[in-house]
Amino acid sequence: MRSPPRSSGSWAAVASFRMLLVVGLLAGACSSPQNTSTQPSPTASASAAASPSISISPGAESPVPAQILSPAPDLPVANLCSTQITVTANGNAIPLLCQSGAVNVPAWRFYADVSASVLGLGLNPTAGQVEAAICDDFKRGHATKVEEDSGYKLASTYYGWNFSIDPEKVTCQ
Repeated sequence: MRSPPRSSGSWAAVASFRMLLVVGLLAGACSSPQNTSTQPSPTASASAAASPSISISPGAESPVPAQILSPAPDLPVANLCSTQITVTANGNAIPLLCQSGAVNVPAWRFYADVSASVLGLGLNPTAGQVEAAICDDFKRGHATKVEEDSGYKLASTYYGWNFSIDPEKVTCQ
């Protein structure tokens, strides 16, 4: 009697990807010239880890089939993915996007209440409608400026917007 075939699901793909990544890193390290400088190499600062601009996943991610994420009225223009989020000391969730550039569904759901107006605008708002939604999130969703910045980045990626709006600088009445 034969044993059941091994699964060729996503765990096998992740393991294969990690092995290729390790081999690639080792090959690159072996081929690069040795650093003869006596100065220590730079290290990442603690503030960079908590910054909302650092929003791309460093870990494993899974693709998610296209679907409308609440409170959005439309299917996304961008791809969707899923990777674990981390809540930072200031209450934000990272990463917003996966390495592939896809919208991280757990991050979208984290911001769905506090940034509901901007996340629910749809594919073709005007810049004025986006600014009004940001102000509405400040008033009704009680979003902080940093939280709304993350919500706006998620919405911009999800819908494919190209506005040059900084939610932290929007003036609300």
